[in-house]
Amino acid sequence: MNIRVILLIMVVVLFAAGCGAMSFLSGGGTTLEQAYDNKQVEIVQSTSAGAIPHNVTINNNGTKPVMVDKGTILKSKESQDLVIIDDKKVNPNSNDTVQAYCIEPDQKAVPGSTLYPAGTVSNQVKQIIDTSNPSDLQNATQSQMQIWIIASKGNVDVYSGESMAVVQTQKTKYYLLKEKLDTAKTDVMSRFNLTSDAIGNISLTADSDNSANTWVSDIRQWFKNTLGI
Repeated sequence: MNIRVILLIMVVVLFAAGCGAMSFLSGGGTTLEQAYDNKQVEIVQSTSAGAIPHNVTINNNGTKPVMVDKGTILKSKESQDLVIIDDKKVNPNSNDTVQAYCIEPDQKAVPGSTLYPAGTVSNQVKQIIDTSNPSDLQNATQSQMQIWIIASKGNVDVYSGESMAVVQTQKTKYYLLKEKLDTAKTDVMSRFNLTSDAIGNISLTADSDNSANTWVSDIRQWFKNTLGI
């Protein structure tokens, strides 16, 4: 048998096995992105501006469970952008709440606004999320401040958007919020071994050209070369 045909069969088998494994691990469910693209879910901002963390309601109108992953970015044309901070499985024809940190400090949250999934955050932001304690307001606020430092490249305007709402909600002072942001900046620099100027080099979002996408691209190119298409 032609070696190319053998290799082609092996690739197809491995690809099918990989897809089956992913399906098994997801419990037969679908990703939030897939469910949204298929118009099977509605994602709604639940909490008002200034909340840390925010609550987001996910309505699953489909026939399969929806797997919600920590680190997923949620964007909105009306409200602030968020990042989901917990993993959750939303059963069919039901709704559930996930928690999220703000990644757009100059924009206030608008309750009732719809959101949509748009990729994932960078590894640095994921590390901050992983070590945060959303049930502890002080700890959650520190984590939120660190994410804002990365999102704003180190320059958060405390007199606008969500940052101003936090001052009002927590009944604190603007100078105290500035102090928390200064501490958060120092923590980010220490955590990721950065200078003050280098903070701007940290990406908020994950590199879209990740290893998985590259692997799929390589497979496609191999098929084209092998089959002459």
